[in-house]
Amino acid sequence: MSFYLLGLGSNIEPQKHLRDALMALENLGQVLDSSPILITQPVGDTFHQEFCNQLVVFHSALPAPLLKQRLLSVETGLGREPKCPSRATRDRTIDIDILGQADSARECARLQPEESYYQRVSEAWRHQPQSENV
Repeated sequence: MSFYLLGLGSNIEPQKHLRDALMALENLGQVLDSSPILITQPVGDTFHQEFCNQLVVFHSALPAPLLKQRLLSVETGLGREPKCPSRATRDRTIDIDILGQADSARECARLQPEESYYQRVSEAWRHQPQSENV
């Protein structure tokens, strides 16, 4: 079993799609903890709305490559266009990224995401009391 730090982002009906993504993740493993949702400004000139981003500590028996395939299916099921080069520059219902992997939930929650918008979410998360699950 692996522990993953997942990054979730949406700028199309973000409250709905983040909630729906969390529910869909429960079919792939167990959501152990999640950060508060943080509003971030879009990077680049192709996005039309601000993003809502969230970090999730996730436990699953799936190896990372298979988990990534399943996450892409969740994204498509929630209305994101299928994977293609141009989709990275378009508004999205949901984006779910594997940001890191660790041997425990506590280690996972301490991972530092590389993307600046997830770093901001991580900093906000670290300043709040951690749940008992992590």
